Amino acid sequence: MLPYTVEHAPAFYELLHQNRARLLPDFPDRTSAVLTLPDAQHRIKVFISQHKAGDLYSFGIWRKESDDYVGDITLRRLARGKPYSEVGYYLGDQAEGKGYATEALKGLARYAFQDLRMECINLRCAVTNDKSQRVAERSGFTHLKTYTPVAPENGIGTPQPIHVYRLKKDDANAHLLWKRF
Repeated sequence: MLPYTVEHAPAFYELLHQNRARLLPDFPDRTSAVLTLPDAQHRIKVFISQHKAGDLYSFGIWRKESDDYVGDITLRRLARGKPYSEVGYYLGDQAEGKGYATEALKGLARYAFQDLRMECINLRCAVTNDKSQRVAERSGFTHLKTYTPVAPENGIGTPQPIHVYRLKKDDANAHLLWKRF
């Protein structure tokens, strides 16, 4: 995981462009905000500003062995100054199933608990997203609840049920964060 810099914009744009249709249902804001390379540059500048403000922490996920950009993971405070947050992540289709999301989620959770002094991290995913559910469970998160929003999360179609997972800093299974692959 690396914090974004403007130099990452071409890789960031290309991954979103290549995976736009697949990512649109779960990341409508991100996919609709980045339609061109200048949009990607602007979005990364916003990430940098939000990081400095302490509201949103966005990181690129990079392959260690080849330095290829494979996805994104972002931690968002649920309320300014509060130690509670929510995490979201996505990978390009070529990177799925290789452990990158689990490794990134564990790394981001360690960062959240140790450096940002967060107390709790929530993770939401569609009930149909088996891969994301497994990533959450392998990273020590516990299923908290399932709900169906009143309106669709992305504003399109019918609302779909959402699983909510949670990891607290003092959970017994938080030890999974410190195990390496």
